[in-house]
Amino acid sequence: MSENTEATPNQQTIPPVLQGLASFKVKFDASDSTRSKSLYGNGRMQVKVQVLVSGVDANGNTMHVPAEVMDSIELIHYGTGKTLRDGWAASTEQGRYTLEAKTSFTAADVNDDDVEDDSVHPQVRTFWVSSSVAGTTQIAARLDLNGQRVLSNGTTLSSVHDSSVTLEAQLPQTYAIEQFRWYQTRRGNEEPGNRIWNYYLGLYPQGQQIKLVDWVADGVSAHVDHDFAGGNKLEESKTNYMRATLVRPERSTLGVKLPFNGNPVAFAFFSDAITRNEKLYSVRVNDHDGELTVVQALSEYSSLAPASRFGDVFRFRAIDQHGTEHRLAIRINFQERNIYLERG
Repeated sequence: MSENTEATPNQQTIPPVLQGLASFKVKFDASDSTRSKSLYGNGRMQVKVQVLVSGVDANGNTMHVPAEVMDSIELIHYGTGKTLRDGWAASTEQGRYTLEAKTSFTAADVNDDDVEDDSVHPQVRTFWVSSSVAGTTQIAARLDLNGQRVLSNGTTLSSVHDSSVTLEAQLPQTYAIEQFRWYQTRRGNEEPGNRIWNYYLGLYPQGQQIKLVDWVADGVSAHVDHDFAGGNKLEESKTNYMRATLVRPERSTLGVKLPFNGNPVAFAFFSDAITRNEKLYSVRVNDHDGELTVVQALSEYSSLAPASRFGDVFRFRAIDQHGTEHRLAIRINFQERNIYLERG
């Protein structure tokens, strides 16, 4: 009489238990065999690093790796086994600056014994690595499995995995003020007595553009335009009212109000040329790719507001496409009604 070993409908199938790891690899991308890359050590630029894991049960069959194991994955320094530190950091959130710096590593570094077909379809956890210092580090990973910490730097005796990538953080590039391009264009079609200029700031070392994508300044909130100079009843040549604004890069237009249509008799006898009328202009901004915009709005007329004058030198940091800050300054000359770019 044979014994029926098949499970009955009332019996529960016991799910497989993760017993070990079939593979535990660190790559820049699941399909990328490159073993070394470069970034700028400016604290913003990031390089994607992925950890690929496949598990096996007690019978050696491949199986799904539980979420708690995947969530336990951390990036470590290959040599010490410690989590990234000393200026190096890993995040699961992708930032804005992920372009790669030109690598100084040679093509010989691409030789990789890891370029086999990952037929077991490993699960992937993605990190974004940055550095605020210059230097090179070798990056591995670690995870927790069945109460044991497993490392991919070849030091876990019961489960030897040896996989890593190397990152070189270069010193951020600095440029002479002459490498920055600063020029102005007239909006045109303003009301009589009004003038609106767009100033553009670009970076062109050796004639090759490096895009400027944002700016920061002490005491200025993010995502807010900043009026850094201006005034009313200025009594300068053909100018009684002025506003100069450094515009946020996410904007496409900026609303600008100017006093206009003043009384010609009052204008002839009173130097402040006060008027009650205002004209609202919609000024196109950030229309030059990779360049920041400053808008300068001027009027021969004054508004009814009290006399005022503010601004001299505004210091800020322009941020390029790699996340590197460039310290600059804008100087206003009220007598000339001009804005000048300087080193910050």
